This record gives sequence, structure tokens and C-alpha cells, in this order.
Amino acid sequence: MKKTAGISKCDRNFQYYLSWLESGIIEYIILDYKKNNFDDIKQCSSLLLTGGDDIFPEFYNDWEDGKDRSIYKPVRDGFEFKLFDYALSNSLPVLGICRGLQLINIRLNGSLINDIETVRGTNHTKISDTQDRMHEVNLYENTLVYDVVREKRGVVSSSHHQAIDRLGEGLIITAKADDGIIEAVEWEDKSSKPFLLAVQWHPERMKEQNSPFAKNVLLRFKQETENN
Repeated sequence: MKKTAGISKCDRNFQYYLSWLESGIIEYIILDYKKNNFDDIKQCSSLLLTGGDDIFPEFYNDWEDGKDRSIYKPVRDGFEFKLFDYALSNSLPVLGICRGLQLINIRLNGSLINDIETVRGTNHTKISDTQDRMHEVNLYENTLVYDVVREKRGVVSSSHHQAIDRLGEGLIITAKADDGIIEAVEWEDKSSKPFLLAVQWHPERMKEQNSPFAKNVLLRFKQETENN
């Protein structure tokens, strides 16, 4: 039987994720919060948590951000929390991308910087609707992400205005941008836990798909999916 990845449905740029998985010949099932098809994850051997809208701030105890609460989608947040919980309980490999990293961090009792340009004075948002920002990241040696990418430094595609603030329980920081923004996390103790890699960059949208920051992440996710 072919092994299948579950991928959470986002409302923008979703086709990039599907094309990326298809380029790696990875079978997938779309897990859509609007359809509430949670039970479909039971057919999956891995989970990919995608990017998209900001997570409802009250999930990480930020009540005073001053934003209109109608812009958030807490139904999606709750659906994906359940997916992540299921993945952990059933030892499914998990890859988090952008918002996916942030959701993992929040579920493990971490928090976010509400707006990094306001708080940190640095900009990681996309340049235009069609052009992501590119910047350097630095990977820590003797980590999973370094084992996957095999580079200490490289250029990645960036499109986010929030980032990890308080680190989630059980996680370690494994990559940062030059400005100190956290770019990757993973389990500190990997001995009794399934594969978990979360990156703030967008490997699925990088124009240079042969970059190890895109290609190697895809190949490792394929390997983890097929071997689980």
C-alpha cells in the first residue's frame, strides 16, 4: 500500500504545496478545515502543516493586539491543533511550514511576536503579491535541520510578519536569520518522538527548487512519509 501524506488546507497559495509534493512524487490527502474531514488523517502516514492566516492570538494569551477579531479563523486553528495532536499520539512525522511552525510552537505552549516589524524593527514580509522576500538563514550544526539541508548558511524564501517569541515546550531553536528571527525548530529530545521539523521559510515557493533548503526538505519528508 502506498504511503500518504496529510496536508492541511490553506486559503492562499495552496497549489504551491500540492505542486511541491507532486514534484517529489508524494501521495497526499487534503485535510480541509472547511469540510472538517478530520478522520481522513487516519489514512495518512505523515502530516504537513501549511502557511496562511495569523493564528487567533488568544490561543497564545495575546488579548491586546488591537486587531479586528473577525480577520482570524479559529476554526482552522482548532482543526489543525487536533491534527497535530493526532500526529503526536500516533507517531506520525510532521513538517511545519511558516504558519505551521507557529502553530506547532503555540500548541506546545509557546507564543508569537505579534508583528516583528513593529516589535523587532525587521521585515520578513513578501515584497509584493507575486514576489517573496529572500534572506539568509544560519543553521546550527548537530541538529536535524542541518542533517537534512547539509548547509550552515543559505538563502530562503520569506513571507511572514510574525515569528516565535517564547519557545514551545520540548523544542529547540535550530536556525535563525541574521536579525535573530527564529527560522527552524525541532524536538530537543528526539529519542522517543516521531520526526518533527518546522521551518519559517517557504521551501515550496522557492524559485530555486534545487536549493537544499527546498529540495532536501522535500526528499526527507518523502522518506519519512514512506518509511512510517
